[in-house]
Amino acid sequence: MMKILLINPPFTNYGGLQGHGGMAPPLNLGYLAAYARSKNNTLEISILDTEVLGMRFEDIKEYIRNNRPDVIGITSSTPVFTCAINISRIAKEVGSDIKVIFGGVHPSALPDEVISYESVDFVVRGEGEVSFFNLLCAIENGSSFSGIDGISYKDNGKVVHNQPEKPVENLDELPFPARDLMPHELYKPPPTKRVSMFRPTSLTSARGCPYHCNFCSASVIWGSKYRYRSPENIVAEIEECIEKFNIREFSITDELFTISRERVVLFCEKVLSKKLNIAWVCMSRAGYVDKEMLEIMKKAGCREISFGLESGDEEMLARIHKQNTLEAARKSIHLVKEAGIKTHASFMIGNLGESENSIRKTIDFAKELNTDIAAFFIASPLPGTELYKDARRLSYIRSDAEWKDFSPLSKTKPVLQLPNLSPEDLQKWHRRAIKEYYLRPRYILKRIFSLKGRIDFLNLFDGVSLFMRIRHTK
Repeated sequence: MMKILLINPPFTNYGGLQGHGGMAPPLNLGYLAAYARSKNNTLEISILDTEVLGMRFEDIKEYIRNNRPDVIGITSSTPVFTCAINISRIAKEVGSDIKVIFGGVHPSALPDEVISYESVDFVVRGEGEVSFFNLLCAIENGSSFSGIDGISYKDNGKVVHNQPEKPVENLDELPFPARDLMPHELYKPPPTKRVSMFRPTSLTSARGCPYHCNFCSASVIWGSKYRYRSPENIVAEIEECIEKFNIREFSITDELFTISRERVVLFCEKVLSKKLNIAWVCMSRAGYVDKEMLEIMKKAGCREISFGLESGDEEMLARIHKQNTLEAARKSIHLVKEAGIKTHASFMIGNLGESENSIRKTIDFAKELNTDIAAFFIASPLPGTELYKDARRLSYIRSDAEWKDFSPLSKTKPVLQLPNLSPEDLQKWHRRAIKEYYLRPRYILKRIFSLKGRIDFLNLFDGVSLFMRIRHTK
């Protein structure tokens, strides 16, 4: 029986700003495990979420030594890549025969760089379920890797990139993530997206994005074709979460949940017909909500909707290919407020072409909208994005930047060094945006009068703690 260990690397101990993203289950690993188990029930698969467990490298080494897996799969975004590589080296120290497989957005964007590390045997590029399972079969059987789509590997020192694997067309065919392999009692959303006292989890209802914002790396994994699960399939996963894990709060991770009005309405009708007592948060896009849809969403348990508005400057929106308008944002936020659903807006400063004047417009626009939550981030040029390519071509990435710095919120200074805005300038404006927004008497009074239950006080406490950590980053 082959033993497979899937690892979610630690980050907050080694560079990330603790608390800003909450603690979300690694659904990507859950999908890999569930798919592999559905195809071969003799595989012994486990998930080690070192981030939520607060593990350090010495703890991880001891775990690997004690459990001695045959294969280790490591997921890696760009900010955690250095941590992930350290884990791969630890694995090889424990046993040189352990096969190490990398997957996730960073290896998919930079497979040549990642496969060049001696401690990395394979890279699974893009959507991983099918490629990963086929690779496990080849490792177990000692067969050739040449026919496995979607992987990169070394053959006698030569790097080989097989052709891409086709995305899964019918997402309903995928088994639900293997939450039984995760410590679900430890997960929690950030204070900006926690909406109940229920036990929470994340849920993915779609893959792919038809838009092409210059800063977004989602298409590196999922591609640009929008594929979504049926309302029946989503509700079935929710029912499993309730029955098996007593989970009733859901953060829907796809950025375009409301893009299909018909699907949203059908989903809500099914939740209501089954009388599911749940709370959920979703993300939307300005211009993709209406009064009737919002009303049924609220009845079905939607407590908060998040919009990636990015900028308060029309010229910047065009520069980053946002394909949206300020007026559409105003109308959408107004409709959500009218429906009695909490509003969350995300803004970005420091993209290419940004100026102090455009940042000023963004801060003023955020205050005009006066959403319940406004999240401000500094643009980070993630590999695989147009922003990364342009920033490298223009030499706008500071020469001493490390991969751990490529987080929109980290303990270190920003990566981008624009001609008219230094990393220090961006930090100054970032703190100023947060201070101006949250220390307004209008906003403070609004939050005080909205305090009704335990969840409101918890979110306020955690939010203030996060605010103080951001203000004191160096």
